[in-house]
Amino acid sequence: METEYATLIVGSDQIEQKDLPASHKVYSALCDAIRRDQPTVAGVFDHEQLFLANGGAVTFESHPTMHSNPGGFIEIATPEVREPTELLACQKSIDALATDAAADSLTGFDIRILKNSSDALGHVYGCHENYQTDVASGIWLLIYRGFILLLWAMQVISLVISLPVMAGILCVILLCKLFKGQTVSLDRPQDLFESVPGWLSNPLLGVLRCVHLPTVIVLRFVARHVSFRRQRKYLTAFLVSRVAICGTGVLDPSGRYQLSAKAMAIDAVSDMGGFKGERPIFVHGHWLGQFCAKSFFSLASTKQMFGRKQRFQIGLSDSNLSDLAEYVKVGSVSLLLDMIESKHRAKLPLLKSPLKAIHRIATDWNLVSRVATNRGEMSALDIQKAYLSAAENFVASVPADLRGEAPQVLIRWRELLNAVLAFRKDPSDVSDAIGRVDWLTKRVLIDELGTDAEWAARKKVDLRYHELSNDGYYQQLLVTVPGIRLVENSEIERRRRSPPSSSPAARRGWLIREFADSEEIMQSDWGFAVIGHGRQRRRVQFTDVQHV
Repeated sequence: METEYATLIVGSDQIEQKDLPASHKVYSALCDAIRRDQPTVAGVFDHEQLFLANGGAVTFESHPTMHSNPGGFIEIATPEVREPTELLACQKSIDALATDAAADSLTGFDIRILKNSSDALGHVYGCHENYQTDVASGIWLLIYRGFILLLWAMQVISLVISLPVMAGILCVILLCKLFKGQTVSLDRPQDLFESVPGWLSNPLLGVLRCVHLPTVIVLRFVARHVSFRRQRKYLTAFLVSRVAICGTGVLDPSGRYQLSAKAMAIDAVSDMGGFKGERPIFVHGHWLGQFCAKSFFSLASTKQMFGRKQRFQIGLSDSNLSDLAEYVKVGSVSLLLDMIESKHRAKLPLLKSPLKAIHRIATDWNLVSRVATNRGEMSALDIQKAYLSAAENFVASVPADLRGEAPQVLIRWRELLNAVLAFRKDPSDVSDAIGRVDWLTKRVLIDELGTDAEWAARKKVDLRYHELSNDGYYQQLLVTVPGIRLVENSEIERRRRSPPSSSPAARRGWLIREFADSEEIMQSDWGFAVIGHGRQRRRVQFTDVQHV
């Protein structure tokens, strides 16, 4: 799970814009606090990225030209795990790490962390889910590998063309710095852009994007027509309808309440996600980074793209506070991916117009809207019931000793769905939903303000619900309703220090603890680490640890 956390300065309405800390300063302060918490090393491809001893990673989510602006996001990813229970514990440990880093940061400001999906200005962010699954099979796997081979060749061509373009950009930057009498330092590449006026830097970056445009076109074709065809076909209706039980809710600028800000921002089914600002359900932006960014450093890292198992990323995912919603969100998808790979998918509903369906469902918190499917018109809850029933039949067909956590996933999935069904039948019946269904819990808190409440007061509830401090409304709810917790504090603290032993991240975490304070420099990526200097520099692959 990759989660983007927003930073909030308490009392910022009383501070002039120019006096607010730059987003990069906030990120650096948070990273310093995290370094004091546990051993860390820098990333191989992004030296400002931190890989943690707990197996996770911290990344600055901001364009280099905006590092001096206030605000910004910090993205923290959990380590790779094999079971939903492990992911829930790791995600909660990441939440706690972000919260404590904000409290311990040395900026002179009272920084808070928000785990939500949109801010008061309408900017949409949140989280991405990542799964390992078959990218294709049969003839489609051969076609996929053919395109990867083509893209590999295009990498080389793009690299050759990009070098003089990058050299030209660097020359312009250096000339601007010399003209302004500024010192030149390559230690912080993001600072290089600050000396170049926007009217000049934007065209230069545009030229670089044009160099990669052919690669993007091919990647977009692969994303839309070749990769993960079965998963996209049979999961789309589930994900679209999932906002009814796992959405976190949002109050829009016009005062309308919606189930999910992420859902309202979706404008494509499968795409890059970021090259032109598009927001797809299924995201291939990490492929864009592989072929258009990492290719500058390591063409060999593309080799893993030929594998049958690939990273399958879902962008239609809210940043949940509820343990139950967080667990069901990832547990249900994991179970459905197993079901799809096992070819148990005959009766799953298919949407006729996914984008229209997602916007229709997300704008109707009364849950009465119906959307067109291959089984006639269905509501979001009807679709969820169909998937749950199919998953129950699938699990029943699997030998008991091979089911793993699947029975627990089904129990909690039905619990979450029943809580929303109870509200649908009787709007006053929200007792089972409080603290478990994020969008409905938040809706109840907003309604308690009364119908005459101003938009600003209602929006405050919307935002403070997601604040990860003792002042956050959901955190206060945890104190009054402790039964909504699904993971013990002891397990959260353990996962804050180290990844599960069955995780591929176990070796990465061990190496980070060994080399973080060593004279031998270590840099890490998700699949490998680079240790040492010069001729002594060596690459260490993180071998996938088999589950025992």
